[in-house]
Order: sequence, then structure tokens, then C-alpha cells
Amino acid sequence: MTTSAVTLRSIHEQLHELAAINADPAAGGITREVFTEHYAEATAYVAARMRDAGLEVRVDAFGNLFGRLDGRDRTAAAVLTGSHIDTTLNAGAYDGVLGVLGPIEAIRALREGGWAPERPVEVVAFAGEEPRFGSGCLGSRALVGSLTRAELDTMRDRDGVSVAEAMRRVGLDPDRLEDVRLDLAGVHAFVELHIEQGGVLEAAGVPLGVVTGIAAPHDLRVRITGAAAHSGATPMALRRDAFAAAAEAAVALERLALASPSGSTVATAGVVHVGPGAINVIPGYAELHVDVRDHDLGARTTVIEGFRAELRAIAQRRGVDVAVDTITQDAPAVCGAVVVDAVRRACAELGQPSRDVISGAYHDAMVLGPHVPIGMIFVPSVGGVSHSPLEFTEPDDIDRGVLVLAATLRRLAA
Repeated sequence: MTTSAVTLRSIHEQLHELAAINADPAAGGITREVFTEHYAEATAYVAARMRDAGLEVRVDAFGNLFGRLDGRDRTAAAVLTGSHIDTTLNAGAYDGVLGVLGPIEAIRALREGGWAPERPVEVVAFAGEEPRFGSGCLGSRALVGSLTRAELDTMRDRDGVSVAEAMRRVGLDPDRLEDVRLDLAGVHAFVELHIEQGGVLEAAGVPLGVVTGIAAPHDLRVRITGAAAHSGATPMALRRDAFAAAAEAAVALERLALASPSGSTVATAGVVHVGPGAINVIPGYAELHVDVRDHDLGARTTVIEGFRAELRAIAQRRGVDVAVDTITQDAPAVCGAVVVDAVRRACAELGQPSRDVISGAYHDAMVLGPHVPIGMIFVPSVGGVSHSPLEFTEPDDIDRGVLVLAATLRRLAA
């Protein structure tokens, strides 16, 4: 059987149904954060789709959802594919979700065409890819053993709820974290179908991206302490304004990223807290959460070191105290040759144009990358928009991506 003979049912209805499981529909987008009632409902929905496709379903102790199809050789290392179904706040309907519903549909269609893989194939919906608790990809980090039990207590969301507390609220036991670890020797390869979340494919007029590497974040929490004082009675020359220092730091960060030796570093001050928060009080405290990413580790390091030097200079010049903590520091991932080759061959088999791309966004594939061969398939995002209610991928591009994924799985599981 060739993949060109595979007949897909529409997954567009499923995307619509999953999008309706939404904690805040009035906002216009989709909010479905991990370890919430709506997330549990979405997990149950996806589990039902897995069973419909003939997959054996299990949920691990962290809430990662798996659907397994055994191969002829049940002892062979498995091919994993999947993504996530949690969202950031007021998000779109495609990020992550396509990479879960897509492989379920691909496997269903392959099986109905008579396909029986040599290796087992598993679809996984990773829990907590979006950074509700300040760091993303928690489910995949738990699987590879890089998430600690202590972090489940110290990592908290914007309301002060810890990961451990949120897990308990949905019936999960944080003390079973060690039970989550995956036997990585039992994984042959991992491939993730995803929307691009940028505009490279659309601008090039190419329908498919073969991801060869994934940029990784180095995230910092910057705490600046100045002196709160009366805004009318304190002369400008005597002020120790924490927010002014933070604003200067944000502009310095932008300048450093623009001057990065790789030309591909991106840097964002995405969270700002200022106190005490009165119009007639000079801010005595400011906090920045900074995200710096690149697929070139050396260039990213140059920007981070330059930013730390700028913070020291700002502190001295403005008379403020600055403390810097690392939130996340991940290594960029290089995609495995076996997966990249399988995706390229799948595109050629189906007569679909493709181009090699680097993923600027990080994904669960990045976390798995140091441990198993990984790869990704990108389909275009209209306007390059993502993490927004305006996020959209054309139905034909979705179907095309699922067919290429099916052909890729057929090769990897042979």
C-alpha cells in the first residue's frame, strides 16, 4: 500500500470540536491550560478519538496521554509522534492540537488501508507544553527525567498555584513523578506535525517545511530594587526608579539581539511587574521575565552575557540593585538524520514541494532531542500568526501535512 492511496476523513470537525472545550470563550480565542477541568475534558475527548482509531490508551502519572498501536515485533523500539492539547491564554485552534489529532487520523487511515507496522507506533499528547507555570514542556521533561519533584512545588502559575497543587486538583499524584520516566532505549524516533507559527513557508509559497533544527530558550527573571518615593517631592536627580531601569534593560536587550552574530537571535521581555503601582509613587520594584532564543548556542550565549553586563552597568548608573535568576536554559536541538530523511522522502513520494526550515518556537521535540532522533513537519500559518484567536491554517494544508506524516510514519515504523 502506498500513502497516496490513503483516504483521510475530515479532521477539521475534530479540530472544531476540541476548540469548543474552552475556559474563556468570551475572549474570542481558546484558553485550555494544563491540569484544569477543561484540560481533563479535552484529554477525554482525544482518548476517545484514539480508541476509535484502534489505539490502546493509557495516561501516565503526570497526565501525558498515549495511544499505542503494536507492531508485528512488539519488542522493537517504538516510533513516537504527537504534540500537546493545552493552550496559552486566548490562543488559537491549531497550535499543538494538529500534532495530536493529525497522527491519530494518519494511523486510522493507514490501518484501514491494510497497513500493519513492524514497530509499535505511539501517539502522545504531552501535558503542559505551554508555560502556565513559567516553564514549558513539563510533560516531556518528566518523560526524560529532567523535571524534579522539588520543582513541582517551586514552579507556580500567575495565581501562585504550584504544579503539585494543580496536579492534585485533577487527581494526579506528584509523588509518582519517577513512575513517569520513559524507557528511552525503547524509542526508535519521534516526529511531530505542527503549524509553523511563523511566515517563512507562506512567504516562500512552499506548503511543507522539513525541520532540521529547533531554537531553544534561555529565560531569565530580572528583579530590580530601587526606592519608592513621592513622585512630586523627589527631584529627578535623586530618584532610584526601578521601572526606568527595567525599561532601559528591555531596550538594551533588543539592541543586543539585533546585533547578534548569528543574525537569528530573538529576545523578548514578555512579562513586566512594577510596584507599588500608584501614579504618584516612583516605582521601587520592577521584575522582567526575559526570553532569548536561537538555534546557534554561541550567539545566544553572547547575547545573554551582553545583557548581564548591561544590567550591571544600569544598576551602577541608576543606583538600583539587580538580581538575575535563570528560569529555563535549554540547548538547541538538531533533528535526527533518520527522521529528516523520512520526511523528505515522504514529501517526494507524494509529489509535494518542501524546504528545510529551523523552528524558532520550541516544542516537546526539543526536549526529546538529546535522547532520541527527532524531526518535525511544518505546515503554513496564515499571516505567520500563532498564539492568537486569528491563528489559522488552510484545510488543504492540514490534509497535506497529515498525509506526509502518514508516509513518514510508514517509513519509520518499517
